[in-house]
Order: sequence, then C-alpha cells, then structure tokens
Amino acid sequence: MSFLGGAECSTAGNPLTQFTKHVQDDKSLQRDRLVGRGPGGMQEGMRSRGMMGGQDQMMDEFAQQPGQLPGAAPQPFAMDQLRRELDQFQNAPPRTGSPGWAADFDAGEHARMEAAFAGPKGPMMNAPSGFTPAEFARFQQQNRTGMPQAAHSVASAPSPMLAGYQRPVGMGYMGMGGMGGMGMMHQNFGPMAMHQQQQQPAEALTQDKGKGRMVELDDENWEAQFAEMETADTQKLDDAANAAMEAELNELDRSVPTTTGIEENFDAFENVWQRVQAEAAVNRKLAEGETDFNVDENLHMGDMGDWDGFETLNTRFRNPQLGEYLFEEDNVFQNVNNPFEEGVKIMREGGNLSLAALAFEAAVQKDPQHVQAWTMLGTAQAQNEKELPAIRALEQALKIDAGNLDALMGLAVSYTNEGYDSTAYRTLERWLSVKYPQIIDPKDVSEDADLGFTDRQLLHDRVTDLFIQAAQLSPSGEQMDPDVQVGLGVLFYCAEEYDKAVDCFSAALASTESGTTNQQEQLHLLWNRLGATLANSGRSEEAIEAYEQALNINPNFVRARYNLGVSCINIGCYPEAAQHLLGALSMHRVVEQEGRERAREIIGGEGGIADEQLERMLHVSQNQSTNLYDTLRRLLITHGTMAVVTGAQIIARTLRDLGVTVIFGIVGIPVVEIAEEAINLGIRFVAFRNEQACSYAASVYGYMTGRPGVCLVVGGPGVLHTLAGIGNATANNFPLLVLAGSAETTAITKGAFQELDAISFLTPHTKLAVRASSLDFIPGAVKNAYRTCWYGRPGPTFVDLPADIIQGQAPADAYRLPQPETMAVAAPPKASGDPALILKAAQLLKTAKAPLVIIGKGAAYARAEAQLRRLLDQAGIPFLPTPMGKGVLPDSHELNVSSARSAALRTADVVLVLGARLNWILHFGEPPKWSPSAKIIQVDLCAEEIGRNAGSAELGIVGDIGLVVDQLVAALSNWRYSPSSSTASVNNNDDDNQRQTFLDVLAASTRKNQQSAAQAAGRRTPAHSPMTYQRAFHLIKSTLDELTRSDDSGEIVYVSEGANTMDISRSIFTVDHPRQRLDAGTYATMGVGMGYIVAAHEAYNALPSSAATSKPKKIVAFEGDSAFGFSAMEIETLARYRIPALIFVVNNSGIYHGDTTSAAAWKTLQDQTARNDTKSVAADGEDRNGDGEGKRGLRSTSLLYETRYEMLATMCGGRGFLVRTEEELLEATREGFRADTVTVVNVIVEPGIGKKIGFAWQNNSGGGGEKGQAKL
Repeated sequence: MSFLGGAECSTAGNPLTQFTKHVQDDKSLQRDRLVGRGPGGMQEGMRSRGMMGGQDQMMDEFAQQPGQLPGAAPQPFAMDQLRRELDQFQNAPPRTGSPGWAADFDAGEHARMEAAFAGPKGPMMNAPSGFTPAEFARFQQQNRTGMPQAAHSVASAPSPMLAGYQRPVGMGYMGMGGMGGMGMMHQNFGPMAMHQQQQQPAEALTQDKGKGRMVELDDENWEAQFAEMETADTQKLDDAANAAMEAELNELDRSVPTTTGIEENFDAFENVWQRVQAEAAVNRKLAEGETDFNVDENLHMGDMGDWDGFETLNTRFRNPQLGEYLFEEDNVFQNVNNPFEEGVKIMREGGNLSLAALAFEAAVQKDPQHVQAWTMLGTAQAQNEKELPAIRALEQALKIDAGNLDALMGLAVSYTNEGYDSTAYRTLERWLSVKYPQIIDPKDVSEDADLGFTDRQLLHDRVTDLFIQAAQLSPSGEQMDPDVQVGLGVLFYCAEEYDKAVDCFSAALASTESGTTNQQEQLHLLWNRLGATLANSGRSEEAIEAYEQALNINPNFVRARYNLGVSCINIGCYPEAAQHLLGALSMHRVVEQEGRERAREIIGGEGGIADEQLERMLHVSQNQSTNLYDTLRRLLITHGTMAVVTGAQIIARTLRDLGVTVIFGIVGIPVVEIAEEAINLGIRFVAFRNEQACSYAASVYGYMTGRPGVCLVVGGPGVLHTLAGIGNATANNFPLLVLAGSAETTAITKGAFQELDAISFLTPHTKLAVRASSLDFIPGAVKNAYRTCWYGRPGPTFVDLPADIIQGQAPADAYRLPQPETMAVAAPPKASGDPALILKAAQLLKTAKAPLVIIGKGAAYARAEAQLRRLLDQAGIPFLPTPMGKGVLPDSHELNVSSARSAALRTADVVLVLGARLNWILHFGEPPKWSPSAKIIQVDLCAEEIGRNAGSAELGIVGDIGLVVDQLVAALSNWRYSPSSSTASVNNNDDDNQRQTFLDVLAASTRKNQQSAAQAAGRRTPAHSPMTYQRAFHLIKSTLDELTRSDDSGEIVYVSEGANTMDISRSIFTVDHPRQRLDAGTYATMGVGMGYIVAAHEAYNALPSSAATSKPKKIVAFEGDSAFGFSAMEIETLARYRIPALIFVVNNSGIYHGDTTSAAAWKTLQDQTARNDTKSVAADGEDRNGDGEGKRGLRSTSLLYETRYEMLATMCGGRGFLVRTEEELLEATREGFRADTVTVVNVIVEPGIGKKIGFAWQNNSGGGGEKGQAKL
C-alpha cells in the first residue's frame, strides 16, 4: 500500500511515527500505487473512474449496503453504548454478505438475497473512537469475562492458508503485521530489513506464553515500575542471564491467571528489556540487507526517474529470491512416527505455533514430497509472525504440486505482506485458473516478469476483474466462496480501497460463520484480517474489537496479539500496548511449561529425556523474527522511562562538553539528528543554503573567537562543497572541525546513497581525518579532532560519521559518556622564543637605519594587541598591517604607515614580521618590492614558515606572538628608534639628490597618497553619471562616522570581498579594533562574505557573554557584484536568523569591470552573443589595439547589466535599496544602519571599461604600477 492516505497512516495521527526518525524501508516509494492521496497523485484511488469501468459499478451497492461497516471517521468511544452493543452482538444472527453487490451478481435472486443480507448489525457497525486507557482496561476486562463465543457453522470454508494474510499490503517487515497485522503504523516504524530476515541469538525468540493468558501492567504504577527498572544494573548477555530470564518468564507463565492485575506481571517487562539491552548491537544493524539508501518519505517515484542508482532501489517489482527453507538442527519431533499428525493436532487445538512448525519441519524432512506438510508448515510460520520462512515453505509446496490451492492462496497473501505485489497478483491469477478454469484458462495466466508501474497497475486491474467474475458465479450467502472474497479483498486492499476490502472480508467471515466446520481453523484468521483492514482505514477501535474476537477463538494467535498491541499504541493506551506485545513475545517461545510437557508426551513420556536436551531440541535458531522485540523496545524508549542513548546524542553531548556553543551547517540524512540533539542541548545551530558558505563561516569563526569553529554537513556532495572551506581554513590557518555523515558501514563499496571515501579524499587536505567506527569511539574521535585542529598550526580536521553510528543506540544505563570535565580541552600551550634569537633580533632592531614591523592576522589570532602596543609605543618603530592585521593596533595610530606601504617595504632594512607569511600578499619578501639588503626577522607559531622564500632561518623565531613580543620588549629595554639624516636615500620627484630620513620618506609618501585619495573621494559625481568606487565609499564612511559613537568606532565589523571593492575599501575604512575586518584572506577566496557575516554575528552578538559586556556590533559588508553572486542566497539565512547586516553590493555589471555604460549597448552585446556573432571586426579576428575596440558580444567577465540584487533582501522580508545618486546612497546608508533586519544596498558604479585586469603583486617593477591598478 502507499501510506498516502488513511487516518492512521498520517504522521499526525499515528503515534508510532515517533518511534524512529528515519525511514528504514520506504515502501511507499517502492510500490507507487498511483493513489492520489499525496501531491501530484490521482484522486480516485489506484484506478480512475474511466480505468475501473464496470468494476466500480458492480461494487457500488456492495460498498454502500447498510449491513457493512461505514467509512465515516471514528467518533468518541462511548463505553456504555459499546457494552450494550457487545451484548447484542453475542446474540445476533450470523453476519451475511452484501445485498447490493449480490444483486449485481445475480439479478434473479435479488429478493432472496435482500432477505438473506438483512440481519442486524454487529457491534462494530457504529464506528466509535477515542477512549481513555482506564476505559480501555475496563473494556478489555469485560471482553475477557463477558463475551462468550457464539456457535458457528461452516458450509463452504476457506482454505487454511487464508490465515497468512497478516500484514497490510506493502508493510512488509515494518513492525505492522500486514493485513493480518497492523496497517496503521507509519512507514518509518521499520525494525527489520525487507530483503533479509534478521537473525538474532536463538534465545531471543524462544519465549512462550500459555494459552489465553494476557500479560498486563498496572495502570497506576507502571511508570514508577519503569523508573525502578531504569536504575537497575544492565546484565551482560551470558548463559547465566539467559537462564535467569527463561526461569522468570516460565514462572510468569505458571503464575499469572487471565484476570491477574497489571502489577503482578511487570517482571516480564524487566526480562524483555534486559533482552533488548543485550541485543542492542544487533538492533543497531537492522538495516543490513536493505537497499543501499533510505529515501525521504515525502519524495515520490517521479522525482527519482533520472537517478543512476534507481535500479538498486528495493522496489519489490521483481520476484522474490528467498532460497531454500532453513531447518532447525535439533528437532524434538524427528523421532516421532507421525509428526505431521502431531502438528495438525497442535494447530487444531490452538496450541503453540512454534511447536507446530517444528512438527511440520520434521514431517517434510521425513518425506520431502509431503505437499500438505509443506503447506501446513507455511501456514504455521505465517501465523507466527515469520513471513519469509512461510514463503519458503509454500514455494516448496508448489514445486511439488503447482495446482495446490491452499499454497497458492497462502503465497499470494504472504507475497502481498512482504511487498512483492506483482508476484502476488500473478499468484492470485494462478489460483483462479486452478479453481475457476471457466474464468481463466491456465494457459492464459500472466508470465513471470519484472513489471514497471503501469504494467503492474494493468495486471492488478485484470486480476481484479477476473475475481469479480468469479464472485458472480456464487453470490448467495452460504454458497459464497470465502476464498474468492479474500482474494478480492486483498486486491481492493492493495488499491487502498479499504471500504470495499472491509466488505469483502466481512462477507467471507459471514459465509464461514454460517458453515458447519473449520470454526477454530478459520474464524480467528478472518477476524484478524478484518481488523487489519479496519485499522488501515483509520478505525482502530473497531479493529481492536476484531482482534479481540480472533484471540477469543485462538488465544495463541501471535499476530492478532501483536496487532492488538499496536492498535493500543495508536490510540494512546501504552500500558495496554505493552501487555499485548509481551503476550505476543511469550507466545513466540517454544519451551513454555505446556509446550515442554507436550513434547515429553510426544517423544515417550515424562522422564525419558533431560531438560537440557529437551530445550536444545525445542530451540529455534534458524527462523526467527525481531519484529515483536523491536516494537516493544521502541514503545519502551518512546513512552516508558527506559532510556537509551543514540549516536546523535553522544555526538551532540561531546560537542557541548568540549565547549561548542554554535554549529554551522546544512542538515540532511543522516546528520539532521545530530543537529536536533545539539539544539536540544542549547547549542545554537545556524543552517545555511550551501556548504561552502557554512564552511567559510565556521573557519573564520575560529579566527575571531580563538576556538575551533564546527561545521556539520552531509556526506558525498556535502563534503565536496565543504572542501572550499577546508582549503580556506588551511591557507589562512583557521581552526576548523568538520563533521560529516556518510553511508552505513555495511553499505560501503556497494554504491550507497551519497557514498564517498571521505577519509582517503580529505587526508591530504586536513590535519586529521578519522572515522567513528562505534558509539564508544565517538567521544574520543571528536575530541581528538577538535584538539588537533586547534593545537600547533591551526587548520581543518575531519570526522566521518556513518549513518548506522549516528542512529545507533545503547542503553543509557549501560553506556557511560565521559565526564564533562574530562572532555574539556585547554587552550593550546604557548611557547616562548629562543632567548638567544630574541637578543639577536633586538640587536638588529637597535642598529637598523630603517626598521619596520609588519603585523599579520597571526598576531590578531594570538590576541597580541596589548603586547604589540607596548612594543611600538616604547620603541617607536613604524608598522604596517596586512589586510586582516588591520586593527590589532588602531589604523589611527601615528606609527601606522599603511598609506606608504610600497615605500616602507622598498626602503626598510630590518623588518620584524609578526604572524604574517612571506607569501603573495607580501610579495614573498623579494625585490623589487623589498630592499635586496633587508634583513627579515620572522616570528611565527609554525617552524616550517621560518626561512620560507626570502626569510632567514638564522633570524626566525618560533613561538607565540604575544610571548615573543614581551621578550623583545624586555630585550630592547628603554631603547627607542631615532633616525639620523643619513639613514636612508630614495628617489624623490622634487630632487633626486635630496636625502631623507626613513620617517621622512614614509611621511612624504603618506601625504601624497592621502591627497590623491582625498581628491578622488571628494570629486562629486556629475549628473546622470555613475559614482566611482572612491566617491561611493567616501559617502558611506562619512555617514557611518556620523552614526557611530565618536569615541568608539569598534561597534562596526567590516567584511569585504571582490577585486576592486576589497582593495579600495580597505584603504578608506579605518579599523581601530582587532579582528573586526574580514576579507578574502590568504586564499583570496571569493564567496566568503555572507558566511563571514554570519560568523561575525555569532562571534560578537550571539554569545551570551557578548550581550552582557558590549553593545551589539553592526556588521557592514562591501561586496563586489561578482563576489556577491557566489553566496547571494545566504541573504535568506541572514533574514531567517534576524542578522541585521548592512550589505553594499558595488555593482559595475562585471568581473573586474563592466562592458558598457548603457543598457541599450549591453543589450546589443547580448544579442550578438545569442546569435553567436562575436567575431572581431578586424579582418584577422584579432583585436589589434588590445583595448577591446572592435570586440563584439559579451565578454568572459560580463554580468547581467545592473542586476537588481537588492530584491533578494526584500523578498526575504529585509530592506533593499537601488542607489544611483549620492543622495540615494546617503539615505540608504542611514536607513540600512538603523534597520533591525538584513539590508542590501545595490550601488551602481562606473563600469571601468578598458581598465586592465591586474594587481600590484603581479608587477615586478619597482614602481607602484600603472594608474588604476589595484594595490595590495
């Protein structure tokens, strides 16, 4: 079935959907029945009106006749009325079939059929609903004590194999029990795989239960009893524990009468829970044997048509390949002369089904051609909640006798229960060809073949039509063939036409009750089948009544007891549900006291065999089912106080204990559970729209806070996207911990969902890449990765978290998380510099004629601002900050020579480099940007940086920046730099022979550059012309200066990215506080801006300590239009988390520069590109002038002309401004700064047509580069 409809199939209406968070076996996708209950589906069920043709016409009256069950939604459960109806039901005439439908079958007998079908309604005809646990307990007691079984007779009974219809169509091993089981449960409730029968230790399923006894819990005390159990020590799974549990359950069997109070039976819960704990490792691997991935329940098959791996889905369109039947090695019946008769006797008496199955196994082992023994073996296993062994046995029966009606019908039902729908339809067709060859000739049955959706639907319609024709042959009450009704009910059930299915099963039940034989063998099966159909149509209360009827007839009917328990869960009666599940578990045991005595009797009398040997011979090891155990386990976990801990919880608690307060990420299967558990623990989770942005945010968060940032993503493509942030963290030395989900360990190398060998892939790019191989390994793995990314050279680490580890479970009282104090990781130890090298460096600085200090972002990361201020204030050495070193000392400091950068590097003779690498940003420390004779003293945390490029290994100092600077302060003592008139000589535009001091050179260069910048910024924009970068930034800065406190510019954090935007804004916007300017950094990564905004907000505004110590900081970002496009959708993230960032998108309609100054001219280029008319005007196709003249079409750097980026903010509830004039820019800046939501200001600037693409670091000349060239 499709799970797209029905009251109890919905998420909201089914408490069992809470039992698990992920799909174990999503059969709603694998068997798309084209039912229109969900988006995009048809509204007429499996077949449209036109497709169904005469079938609906023949069924119409039957589906609506008054003697059948109504389809209305259940109403509040009226207990008094129910009791009256129960009394009426006991004395009511036998139920009969449908008069309306009978009229269609045989018009000549209409009058007689109307009379035959006119009996009063049974108690289930008034669909009551909703009742309290207390009322339910009273109702059950009345049912057990006040509902005598009516005498029944059978004239035309169904075959014994109709018992097998015990799970709703398509439910398979989903813990629901099929049509004979539970159809009400949501598909997420999936304890078992569909392809394989999970095997557990033998004792797991050898518990039994006495006939008719029902285990109960105390309505008042059950929670307290659970609490008491929670504190009990977990027992290891050893022989002694098993023996103790067996003894306790046997004692329970002997001592508990039917009416015993709930409190007397509570010990059974403890035993079962101990069993569940012992089997935790097995239960964590229930997904073994399933398909390679679990699909989201909200998807549809139409979404999956193009997936390369679609053929690997467990769609169950193909015939089952289950192999041979597995026999028990030791069987008590092997020495019995006629085990088949013993098995039949046990079944007829309603005895233990496991014992009966052993008898039939012995029978077929004695005579492998005994077709009836094979058939009865399948019957017993199907009723005993063991569908796959049942299928194996029934298939063997058909190999011997292909026309065996009992085996055919039983297989059809079992195939349906396991989701092999196409095979079930063909089997029903074969059954019909054998019994009704006048309807379909055996030569015309469908051939075995793998069917797609459409063909499967056509086969269903064909077989349904044939069964309706067969039903027309015998429409009368007592003569009605119940087997035909059952087959037809199965087909309607498959189509989710539950009302029609209920009518079919009711008719079969009425026909059987009116007969004279087979009461015990058949009636309980039909009641159970009816109950399952009622449950799936959203009528749990009526279903409970049907299950009670089945159990009154056969108290050892395992699936009816199980179904009754699940129905109790669905209506919220959890103690009662537990009692029934325990009862079903007890019935599964072979070695109960009654079974033991019966076995002694069979093999030769009491005393003829020792207890140990008897138990070994009765032991079930091959054919087991974990369905009941798993259902009870989930019930206890969800609604009891028996606590378990999951892998997701362990991961979240480990992060909390490590001090993590925020996680950046994107969730999906299977990491969503980690994020949810983290949120539950108070860890803030910021969900992004792309893994690149969240990895950028996590990496720079580590730089701003000094503690590792944490990024959580899915496996496969999520890891690949995160690689951008991993590379950014590596290049910038940012501490970053990446956690990623991955495929189940059992599915590795099989082509699993989003499978990637992330460990091999990321090992070369991270400091550590490790996979968590078990729940016990999680805390250590995460802690080690957290520590490694932080200690030494900061950088990225990676932890791979397989799905089965994330979703794995362990009893809380057995699994002990490390104590929080043991998980805490102290800040990395700091190393001082070599004293000898400190003295050597101090001496070089004292003797320098033109000393210079370069402050890198490593100094900002080391929190060395206080030490650096002492050093420079004392020594008076000019300093030059790198782009992200700005603010460690204020830009307003008198010794800051940023405006004379080129002159400072070219003239300095001793350079102290603090936390900056001699890479492209500093021109590798090489001429002509640097003086060839300059001595470079490197101070770095990482020894491998010492001596790199132009650095000197003899002068380098390895150590913490703050400690080394303190050492230098002490070594320099009271020395202060005082240049002489002959310390430096540089070329000067005024007089080539004029000699100046180093400070004079720097001052002159500063004045010149600042005057030039002021002229560019002060040049007003002509009317109808776009602003320049310099003018736009000047207006923004002036406005921000007015809006901020005059004594503290530290209330703004600047983020910038883009070629021209980042370069020009850096020299205009001053920063006086450390770690409050973020840009593309060492890796020059475009697309970091939006992630950096989120990280800055989390670092400075979201932490609890931030609000208490300072005013929230306004985050102002300058984004080039090209750079903005890399992560523009994160505007939605900013809006979602109410991050009131002010974002200026500087829009020149291109990468580096635009193409045109008008929309019309740009449209012409666009048209040329669309026509592929881009050949140069020059005859040879070359641009002879090199300035773009004569070029046609959009260039590789083109972007859409004046894109309306501000609309991204307005569509997300923020504010957006399109700015073309200076006045508009001033107003937008004021309003955006004051706004409490994200604001995007789209600033149209001059396109910069004809400017060359290049940077100063690419030019090796000694000059500052051509006019308009960016300078780093």
